[in-house]
Amino acid sequence: MAFHEYKGCLHVHLSPDIKTECPDEIFYAAKNAGLDFLVLTPHTPRRRIYSDYFLMEGYNNDVLIFAGEEADEFSGLNHVLVYGNKNWLGKTNIEKTLFFAEKNSSLLFAAHPDGKHRLFGFEIDHRWRKRDLLEFLTGLEVWSLLFDFASRTNPSNVVIRYLRFPENLRGPFSPTLNLWDSVAEKRKFVGVAGLDIHPLRYGIKCLDIKKTFSYEFVFRILRNHILTEKVLTKNAHQDIKAVENALRQGRIFFANDFLADSTGFFFGTQDRKFTMGDTVDFDDSLLIELPEKADVKIKNSAQTLSFKNTKRIIFKGKRTGPHRVEVYYKEKPWIFSNHMYLR
Repeated sequence: MAFHEYKGCLHVHLSPDIKTECPDEIFYAAKNAGLDFLVLTPHTPRRRIYSDYFLMEGYNNDVLIFAGEEADEFSGLNHVLVYGNKNWLGKTNIEKTLFFAEKNSSLLFAAHPDGKHRLFGFEIDHRWRKRDLLEFLTGLEVWSLLFDFASRTNPSNVVIRYLRFPENLRGPFSPTLNLWDSVAEKRKFVGVAGLDIHPLRYGIKCLDIKKTFSYEFVFRILRNHILTEKVLTKNAHQDIKAVENALRQGRIFFANDFLADSTGFFFGTQDRKFTMGDTVDFDDSLLIELPEKADVKIKNSAQTLSFKNTKRIIFKGKRTGPHRVEVYYKEKPWIFSNHMYLR
């Protein structure tokens, strides 16, 4: 089977008004950054009058736009990225949100499950506390661009941190990776990367002299690469289904493409009939291919297999269960695959 690769960004915010004309700059930025799809997830508005927002879905400037939502409980905790529902769900307890979203077969990802920072000198806590509800989700946001930067930033170092961004990204938090793996031991649990980018207010926008927090620049950093069985045809209805299926199945790897272009990465069976998100036989030969030589780690719950400075690996698993791949380019975190499941 020949898979087709497409790249896009998740967890993208709009202005608080969510007016239909405001995202034009975002759509142009997505096209200029070379994205194939973009998942918008504005915060649930307190006044739910912007129902036209959901009509944005479809192609705009050759980029496939998805109209999602970041729902929360008012408390700042337990945020969830929702896609597939056509009505606002947030600003209520998370159990109600998940109940209605699950009825509509929505995609549900726990946002920044270990996210907290002191960017402004006081603690902001947006962690996911209700871990018992994870079983109702499609997966979680494993790598958050915002919290990767903000968790190590405070008023005393913000200038130097800003000037060194995005070279100073450190990768997913270890507790989040451990959480992802622990749930994947029980069932399929999809990992994605999210930007959590917000439109800058005018005063802060003027201070962004490098334009590193502009949409177009950030769209070139953390990206999700999906593998589909069918070519996207510019038929919005069909292509939305294809991208949604890839996200639901976990046929995804996510990468810091600012570090190096990850296009062409592959993790699957040697015959290329199966890939991430699939369940394969224990004795199938597995293949890892990289676009550049880099250091590779194959992770399962019992051990880590490491390979240095390589572009291609063929191996067999030594145990059943979920296996995923981490790739480090010039000693920096680069590519993270979703799991393959060995039975």
